[in-house]
Amino acid sequence: MSPALRNIVVLAFASAGAGLWDSTSIAQAPPRLHVTIPFLANATKPTALEFEGAECDVDASGTRMVCAFQQLFLTTSSAAPETCLVTTNRYDRVFLRDSPNHWTSSEGPTGVCGLRDIATLQDDGGVRWTMELKNEVTSKEASAACLAMKVQPEVFSWQNIRRPLPCKNVQPGGLAP
Repeated sequence: MSPALRNIVVLAFASAGAGLWDSTSIAQAPPRLHVTIPFLANATKPTALEFEGAECDVDASGTRMVCAFQQLFLTTSSAAPETCLVTTNRYDRVFLRDSPNHWTSSEGPTGVCGLRDIATLQDDGGVRWTMELKNEVTSKEASAACLAMKVQPEVFSWQNIRRPLPCKNVQPGGLAP
């Protein structure tokens, strides 16, 4: 073996082995976990054609989970009542573990009412998950209109995911905001 090739092999071996003794080594860190949440249908509105799913990554500490959600909406139009408009939307959320099977994400507060957007995920086992979405008014100086808002939580569940379609045809809908 040439001296140059031997130096490359030694450097490669040393680099690969260096992390094995380093306390911050990937080899010693807990493995990251990838979580799929494939089936979420609107349970609050059982006739709504609103569905979500997510691909999530749990950090090495097991306390933080970053999820990329994909939403699917089917709506009808009075202009073409036999046609469903298909709309999708993608968004990301970061969740923190509250307990072994429960995660919470909180965004805000925003606006004059100080609305806080809260999402919780409950792992019901396997690919069965339940998500609750709600808003809370947090502003102590909020107007009477803000304080009177009673936004009901919306629940998405793995149960009752099969829904009848009110249409014979589908076509692309508008982009979600």
